[in-house]
Amino acid sequence: MLKLTASFLVGLLLVISVSAQPSNAKKTKVLLLGTFHFDNPGLDVAKFENADVLSARRQQEIVEVVKQLKGFNPTKIFIEATPDRQGNYDSLLAAYKRGALQLGANEIYQLGFRLSKELNLALLLCVDYREAVFPFDSLVKVITAANQMDQLVFMKKTIDSIQDSHNQQLKTFSIKQMLLASNSKADRDFSVGMYFQFLKAGGKDNHVGSYLVSEWWRRNMIIYENILKRLNGNEERVLVIFGSAHTALLHAFMKYNPEIELVEIEEVLL
Repeated sequence: MLKLTASFLVGLLLVISVSAQPSNAKKTKVLLLGTFHFDNPGLDVAKFENADVLSARRQQEIVEVVKQLKGFNPTKIFIEATPDRQGNYDSLLAAYKRGALQLGANEIYQLGFRLSKELNLALLLCVDYREAVFPFDSLVKVITAANQMDQLVFMKKTIDSIQDSHNQQLKTFSIKQMLLASNSKADRDFSVGMYFQFLKAGGKDNHVGSYLVSEWWRRNMIIYENILKRLNGNEERVLVIFGSAHTALLHAFMKYNPEIELVEIEEVLL
């Protein structure tokens, strides 16, 4: 009887929730701008060459991208920095706006700071979360011990493919072309889907693969939470500047939010 009552209450709450949602509620347009790391910190498993974004050619390309992003006219911009660094970024942004800071190569500076100044936004919102554990070394050890050669081959081919593709793009693509490629549906699907291969790691009593994947999802779920908690419902357009692996999952989360309308990058970077 208790189980039936609980189920009834859950169903009733769902009905109330749906009926309470205005059918013509205005949605917030969200542009997820997935980037590669402009300053190449070397933290990824794949090793990428330096994009040399401070060169004259790359600077011109970045200015063009910023001009088009400005046309989207976001009222809030979220960046890949943890909330505890908000004060630091506020100070740096203020210094940049008064001409006392030369921008570094990081995409937060090159895109976020430039846009903030162009749009006269008071701050960039820090919403990253990094208190997650990714036992990649343990995953490899478990796969090796289980003699799962297909898993090792998959991992090597995936890393090599990502690395080679990115490094080749650096030679022939503009910054805008690279951003368009990394925000395509194909790249998003790959970024989300490849992690599920790790679920097969080890024997039936070992769960290192699902633990690693769940930690990745948890990190990005909290990033999503941080974004939601900084929205008041009145925003018409917001921009999220994060690594493309993050925005792929954020896209997967946000598409189920009836208060959000996802904007494809092609609509902005024409």
